Amino acid sequence: MPNIYNYLNYREFLYDYYSEKKREKPAYSYQVFAQKAGFKSKSFIADVIDGEKNLSEESIFALRNAIELNEADFSYFKALVAFNQAKTNSQKDHFFKLLVKSNKLVTARVVLSDKYEFYSRWYHNTVRELVTFVDFNDDFGLLGRHVQPAITSRQAKQSVDLLLKLGFVRKEGTRYVQTDPDITTGDTVSSLAVENFHLQNLNLAGESIDTCPAQYRDISCLIATLSLEQVEEIKNEVMDFRKKLVSLINGTAKDTTRGRRVYHINMQMFPTSVQTDPGIDYVAKK
Repeated sequence: MPNIYNYLNYREFLYDYYSEKKREKPAYSYQVFAQKAGFKSKSFIADVIDGEKNLSEESIFALRNAIELNEADFSYFKALVAFNQAKTNSQKDHFFKLLVKSNKLVTARVVLSDKYEFYSRWYHNTVRELVTFVDFNDDFGLLGRHVQPAITSRQAKQSVDLLLKLGFVRKEGTRYVQTDPDITTGDTVSSLAVENFHLQNLNLAGESIDTCPAQYRDISCLIATLSLEQVEEIKNEVMDFRKKLVSLINGTAKDTTRGRRVYHINMQMFPTSVQTDPGIDYVAKK
């Protein structure tokens, strides 16, 4: 049986479990799987794996009997289902922490925690930039005061230690350099943590109206009525613009003799009304 602790998606685990059984016994089918679990619908498990249906508490226990999970593995499986089916970011956050805590694979647990920590704290990205041009000589109190809003000496040190551990920066003498100018995300851990990161950025943007003079920031809003096709067009334009900004930033010579400042460049677009396009059933997330 696949090691459940290698998974952050219970649907993938179920698919791999089914595939392994199918290789062992070619006659094994979704119908056989469903019957063993006691499901009336022979297509239920296939629908769950495809994301067409979710698991109820009753069906979770039924699958436990079919797969024959022990107590510890079943606890992880329940948390995994709850994590994948959570509707809000705070719920996902709660169940993800349970998954990390109960994961038996020490290496995996450490990697999950480190990656999650990096994206879950807005200031790690700022510190990653600051250490490359601020001569703080391991005075982490000084480094923390360069962050706006300021962070503590302890937070600054923990941030630098995490960056080093993840290999996002390395130390050369008394200076730090980035190992890669760009960091990309995409897996389940990063996706969840990036949601937290965006929420923090939205709060920071709001606070900057009171804390940052207008000449040092740009906050604007365009309100328009858009079709779904226009939304996709705008999203593509924003994506291209981000790529252009990255190219501009990386291609500009950095004058270390002049004052420099770390910026968070946020772009937001979100609906403030319900969908009225014909044939579209849209319900706003609460």
